[in-house]
Amino acid sequence: MSIGDLVTDWGGFEKLVAELHETGEVTVQHDVTLTGGSGAPRQIDVLIRHKQGLYEHLVVAECKYWNSSVQRQDVDALAMTVREVGASRGVIFSTKGFQSGAVAQAKHDNIDLFLVRDLSAKEWGLPGRVVDLFLQVIQPGIGNIASHDATITAGGPINPAVTFNIVFGPDGPVSATPTLKRDGSLSEKPLEKYIYDAAQDTLTRGLEQVHLFNSGEECTRYILCPANLLPDIPFRIPMDGAIISIPRISFDLGIKISQSRITVDRGRQYKFALAVENFVTGGVSTASRELGSLVTTLAEVGPREPPKEGDAPVVNGSIIRVGVKGFFPFEEMKDLTPVPIEAVRRPFASVADQ
Repeated sequence: MSIGDLVTDWGGFEKLVAELHETGEVTVQHDVTLTGGSGAPRQIDVLIRHKQGLYEHLVVAECKYWNSSVQRQDVDALAMTVREVGASRGVIFSTKGFQSGAVAQAKHDNIDLFLVRDLSAKEWGLPGRVVDLFLQVIQPGIGNIASHDATITAGGPINPAVTFNIVFGPDGPVSATPTLKRDGSLSEKPLEKYIYDAAQDTLTRGLEQVHLFNSGEECTRYILCPANLLPDIPFRIPMDGAIISIPRISFDLGIKISQSRITVDRGRQYKFALAVENFVTGGVSTASRELGSLVTTLAEVGPREPPKEGDAPVVNGSIIRVGVKGFFPFEEMKDLTPVPIEAVRRPFASVADQ
């Protein structure tokens, strides 16, 4: 896919340049000899014929597969060939670029100078040709809900052993335990909603400790986060004619993380995908040909909009997190053996860097 893979010698570069012009709109010939106006034979690396209406335009292309940049005299020589064979235009293709004198002469002689190179990461679209990201699907679970230091007032003695039927199902709270406001009126927010909100806050803080597991390999991991719910004033719950006061509720938040790796080589579908940079005009085009196709697609690379404030560029190795609605059954963690999170966090090696 890279220039180094596609081309190993001069003839290979000439064939590649010929393929770059095979867009279906022109006729392309490789290694052609034409007789010039002076009667001398002129060898043409690539000859492009473009017929439009009653007229045929010839473009003479020279291919410089050199270890150094093209010089002014090389442009002079092509300008002479263009005049000799009566071509409409002359172009030079290079893999190493052009000296400033060659660019100045090309502007004077109406010659185009093209550097053929690999596409940059920005031209592929960040993060580059290879996209190597990680997906972590996050789902919380709530278990071991317990009240602490509960008391019963307005009709009953202190009873620290009072229990509640607080249930969270896969889609959220199943039960709805009423709570009272300061003035004794019924609140629109049940006790389960307070626990749910505390769980979301604990989830956010718990994920700050999560990075990549097992060098990015596909796996499922659980994180256990003990949580305490301490209201400004104790929760007040009406029950059987009494009011139960609870200053603290504890629960365990489980975080289920299903990790997978997303690796996409956007170049796999192409025989080649290259950048063609015009040193005279400064323009850049992409030239690509899909596998099995006989036609090359050319597209001008337009200016990209600058990133908006706060937008971070996509970087290989980034973790994409997706939250799943609802809760997983907390019993899934029942027989698991806890280990420190540092024991399973591992660095990764990006496919793009290998």
